Amino acid sequence: MKDIEQVKAHLRSQFERGRPILFTGAGFSSTCKSVSGDNLPVGTTLAKTLWSICFPSEPFDDGASLQDIYEAALSKDPRALKETLSRQLTVDPASVDERIVRYFTFPWHRIYTLNVDNLPDAVSRGFTLPRPLATVSLSNVGTNDDRRSAFQALPVIHLNGLMSDGPDKITFAATQYAKRLAFPDHLYLELVADIVSRPVVFIGTKLDEPSLWQHVEIRKARGTRDIREMRPGSYLVSPVLDRARASRLSEFNITWLQMTAEEFSEKVLKELTDARDAGLKLFKSGRDESGHAPQLAEVGTLATDPHRHSEFLLGQEPIWADIQSNRAIERACDKEFSETFTRLRAEKDKPRILMIAGTAGAGKSTCLMRLALRAAAQGDHVGWVDRDNELSPRDIISAMREEKGPSVLAIDDADIFGTSLSPMLYDIATEDRKPLVMIALRSGVIDRVIDSLLLKGVNIGEINVPHLTDGDIESLLDVLDRENRLGALKGKSRDQQCAKFREYAGRQLLVAMFSATSGEKLQDKAPSEFFDLPHGLQRVYAVICLSTTLRYRLTRQEILLALNDSTNEALNDIDTLVRRHIVAETTGGSIQARHRVIAEMIRDELLKRGQIADPIFGLAFMAATHKHSGVSRRHRANGLLRSLTNHDFLYRNLDLPRAQLLYQNLEDLLADDAHYWLQRGSLEVEFGDIRIAENFLNQARGLSPRDLYIDNEWAYLLFKKAHQNPRSTAATDYVAEATSTIEAIIQNPKAGPYPYHVLGSQGLAWSRVGIPSDEEKARYLNGLRTVVDSGVARYPKNNELRKLKEDLMREYLSLALSPPRS
Repeated sequence: MKDIEQVKAHLRSQFERGRPILFTGAGFSSTCKSVSGDNLPVGTTLAKTLWSICFPSEPFDDGASLQDIYEAALSKDPRALKETLSRQLTVDPASVDERIVRYFTFPWHRIYTLNVDNLPDAVSRGFTLPRPLATVSLSNVGTNDDRRSAFQALPVIHLNGLMSDGPDKITFAATQYAKRLAFPDHLYLELVADIVSRPVVFIGTKLDEPSLWQHVEIRKARGTRDIREMRPGSYLVSPVLDRARASRLSEFNITWLQMTAEEFSEKVLKELTDARDAGLKLFKSGRDESGHAPQLAEVGTLATDPHRHSEFLLGQEPIWADIQSNRAIERACDKEFSETFTRLRAEKDKPRILMIAGTAGAGKSTCLMRLALRAAAQGDHVGWVDRDNELSPRDIISAMREEKGPSVLAIDDADIFGTSLSPMLYDIATEDRKPLVMIALRSGVIDRVIDSLLLKGVNIGEINVPHLTDGDIESLLDVLDRENRLGALKGKSRDQQCAKFREYAGRQLLVAMFSATSGEKLQDKAPSEFFDLPHGLQRVYAVICLSTTLRYRLTRQEILLALNDSTNEALNDIDTLVRRHIVAETTGGSIQARHRVIAEMIRDELLKRGQIADPIFGLAFMAATHKHSGVSRRHRANGLLRSLTNHDFLYRNLDLPRAQLLYQNLEDLLADDAHYWLQRGSLEVEFGDIRIAENFLNQARGLSPRDLYIDNEWAYLLFKKAHQNPRSTAATDYVAEATSTIEAIIQNPKAGPYPYHVLGSQGLAWSRVGIPSDEEKARYLNGLRTVVDSGVARYPKNNELRKLKEDLMREYLSLALSPPRS
């Protein structure tokens, strides 16, 4: 048996970060008593109890299995079976040993159990616990599961169901196992990802549950001799274990600890109270295992390690140390940016926003970080929000309104907030203290997220990041030389180096650093680097790149879930990409592509080759699993899921049949999610079957009444129904309802430009098929023009609205040139 001190040392470091998984089997609750006063029956004892239901006058058959006896009892007398299970498996809280209770006081990431008894509920009712228990029954998912965040509660997942589900829903019988084997459960897949990426303590089980083994077997052995053991060490706590089983566990990097559950509690857990308290503090603060908390970050606490190494000069995204150490050069445009910042900073009595715009890879984030550091150096309290933010707009507004809230707020990749960005900016900029707000975003998204009408009274200083000047190139070459990163430029004269920069770079910062030093064009290098990798590494890299384009950093466990590959080989593939600096790993352990531009190039190549479907399906499953498991509403996986299930995204990247298949695959996980039904219905409205669309959108409306996005799509559907049969008596009623619905929606500042476009485009189509009179058509078109004109005034840079305005004007004027119709 492994030295107990080594076990404690290992688990101490894991509990401090809230990483371990507890997995319990029948032996875990065997010392507890039921409400009948007997010990909870397990194995043969339970089989004999159920035998009396099936064959009360016959002696017990030692050769009969528990599964067969259970199935016979279920068939013969399900009511008696239910009563027996309730009587024998309902735990008396007073009988629970304090050593067993101790398990529920530790900071487990999750608890999985094969047991159908109610021990967790009995512990919860009989004892005060540091985290409430959130019970999920795999046999009844979606009806009785507690969706509280793991930060709020400790998830306890009953893999075989709960006795309260009813005898026909808990897993005992062979036919029930067969059904489970035929249809893998998403929670089992999540369990396997947990097992391969986290330390697990197995207690009271020999791991012979069929549906579990189906997935544990995926792990197989460590792999070939030349790959490293990446699966975290885990433990099986059991007083006895046959030699063959012990040998098998070693294949999975699981160590047998020869002791009972009670002994493990006394000899190990009791000695780790300091680690327990540290882990619980982490959960209580809402932090994840990297120590990150979902609160408004401050630049003063982020930029604390100016000597931290990075490969910014080879194309990685910037970190604070790049600016502090001068790896990120001060460019010619920074002087203009600084002057604009100084001017706006001085206007303390006015609402103001500094907007940094630029093309992909131009250096927007670096410029924003430099200004944030400058503000902090001048004594400002500077808040920071970026793509890793888990705060809602409401949370950010509340933090900025606090008495000692930041006087400056910097938001990188500001378009992550979509149409909520402008209302949030307005609320913050016009707050009593008038904080200065600085944002960075791509030029191409400004018209989609900046509401000019709403922000009319706010002073917006827009500055655009230009390409590199000759002086910038000279400075960058000096830094590359100083940091020994000249690469292919080494040994060339300065004139030759500058010429190569211009040749490869087109004077764009990211392209310049990558291409000039490698001697290849980035748009050629990035895809070739991907396709030169072995297939296993390509699978991992594709998932990471797609996730990065959607501005989501992945944990190792999430990558395994997305790949549906919980093997040591998969963990080694992830590690290989990190070690070779093909992907970047943050200090918190999350993983992303080196830069979003590189990820987008690879995504585009995968799309061109028809190889994007697997990463989309995998990431969507992973994100849906997170949501179904009850993560916090602020968890970034919810945003990722919204992006991946967006109907327009799916139609552009897949096709109609495969988009429909993805929605179908996610239905069990997202059946209670209004956004899922909205997007699924929207796909059918625009590209599929209008009758199916109506059903899906009605489900969305039922789940989330008065949702402006759902109402907008419902109006779109009504227009479509009117277009299909314009002469029907219902058509004009459809159009009237759709029009009034959208007119109400556009009064909401969060509506965005899309409702204007739906009303204008669908109204135009209706005028052509549903209004025979030119005079009536002219009146109708004039009303549409008024609405769309107000939309253009509100979103002046929206090209689709500007074109729609022209189309409506053209249609309106054409009536004057054609013979009148009545």
